Amino acid sequence: DGYEYTQYNPYTTTGRPSNRFQSINYAALNKEDGSRERFISRFPKGKLVEMDFDAYHIRLIADVLNHKLPDGSVHEYLGRQYFDKDVLTKAEYNESKEISFRILYGGVPKEFMQIEFFAQVDKLIKELWSQFNAEKHIPTYLFKRPMYKRVLSNMTPQKLFNYYIQSLETESNISILSKINKVMQRYQSKLVLYTYDSFLFDFDLSDKEIFIKEVIESSKFPMKLKHGYNYNNMMDIEHELKTAN
Repeated sequence: DGYEYTQYNPYTTTGRPSNRFQSINYAALNKEDGSRERFISRFPKGKLVEMDFDAYHIRLIADVLNHKLPDGSVHEYLGRQYFDKDVLTKAEYNESKEISFRILYGGVPKEFMQIEFFAQVDKLIKELWSQFNAEKHIPTYLFKRPMYKRVLSNMTPQKLFNYYIQSLETESNISILSKINKVMQRYQSKLVLYTYDSFLFDFDLSDKEIFIKEVIESSKFPMKLKHGYNYNNMMDIEHELKTAN
């Protein structure tokens, strides 16, 4: 019928849903081999619109820690502290992203403890690990779902924290998607793919930009936007939306 379908399994160890149909993982389609080109809009003059959270896991953990992050680029904000300079080169910006993800998912080295955000992250990791061992479980942050020690084997402090982040991401997205679904009832556009830190919409141009703006307003976290006539060739539209505002 011209459509492809996928299945989500929410019953995973981390609580982060897996995504597949037969042998295809639609959440990890290759960006380089052209396999995304076949995905196009169902609408005669439609486009695909992707909304991608900016530095999502960092912002989620900052929210848990009640740590205020700037409205602009998080990677630039942290990069200025890594490199001790006010203006980053493009190479330094890209390196800043790599450093942040390495610290967040791999543990906080001593040389980065002077950065307040990561000192707080390190403290949270230790607190979660202590609670996990003392009470034999920790609750997820938003839905308070217990993550039991008897189920999560071979845990380490950092691995437990990574599971905690993934559960936080999923539960935050469920809350956001609940709001988005209410918005979508008034429009023709469809949400067609969920990929953890981004949502892909089949956008009917008759819905106009008001639909996109209402979807963006469903989340308190900043989003980057792309659009295209197929899923392989997507272009940044953040500037266009700002101009329209």
